[in-house]
Amino acid sequence: MPRTDVAVSPSLANALESLRARGLGLRRGSEPGPLEASRPAVPSGHAALDAALAGGREGIGGWPRGALALLDAPSGGGATTLALTSVAAAQAAGGLAAWLDLDGTFDPAVAVCAGVGLEWLLVARPHDSAEAIELAAWLGRSSLIDALVLDLGERGVPDRRAVDRLGSVLARAEATSALVVAPAGRVVVGAVAGVRVALRRSAWLAAGRDLVGQRVHAVVERHRWALAGGSAELDLWFGEGRRIDPQLATAAEPRPIESMEERPALRVVGA
Repeated sequence: MPRTDVAVSPSLANALESLRARGLGLRRGSEPGPLEASRPAVPSGHAALDAALAGGREGIGGWPRGALALLDAPSGGGATTLALTSVAAAQAAGGLAAWLDLDGTFDPAVAVCAGVGLEWLLVARPHDSAEAIELAAWLGRSSLIDALVLDLGERGVPDRRAVDRLGSVLARAEATSALVVAPAGRVVVGAVAGVRVALRRSAWLAAGRDLVGQRVHAVVERHRWALAGGSAELDLWFGEGRRIDPQLATAAEPRPIESMEERPALRVVGA
């Protein structure tokens, strides 16, 4: 494991080594090297968004490695769901993923519904945003993590200089795509992130009387390595609805936001 100047608990180091020992890292070489930069971008789990992120680059799409990407959305706007589908897509492509959960809101059941393999996911709960960024930097230096989600939640407002350092660490390693979910810290992270994707709800998705998801308009507002301005319509499904009926994608219909409350009323559809 590469040495770093960041103090990391033995339990976290052991957890990452355990993932590596299972063989996933060995399939692409146990030590990072010059080929890391040639590894393809990390898929988002949505072909339309991958195409928008390609920005006109033929055959290249997805989250760029070595970069911070801000998922800019209000609370409940789909950022967490998009991060989960991106983690699932990264795992499906043979990669390792990590989730740094500052507020303790990571739900394993919802993650599984989104296709995430928990056995290939490293989850850590930092004490504050400073520790979260330090852990992200350490994981980025390791060059073993393909997709890293830095979920700063509703209270994490990181220090601008710390975010700058994290961006530099990721750029040097050129291996990890770091997706940042930070409703409270969007201004700070947005000033540094090489990629910024704005997510805005355009409709609810309903099956009968039950709301089962939301349709989100995603716009690539910034991309340091490709043309910005591309957009995509994403259907993001609520985890509980997908668990109950995997065929909801064919049965659900869009409902205008104006026709119902901004936040849907709680309706228990399963236990």
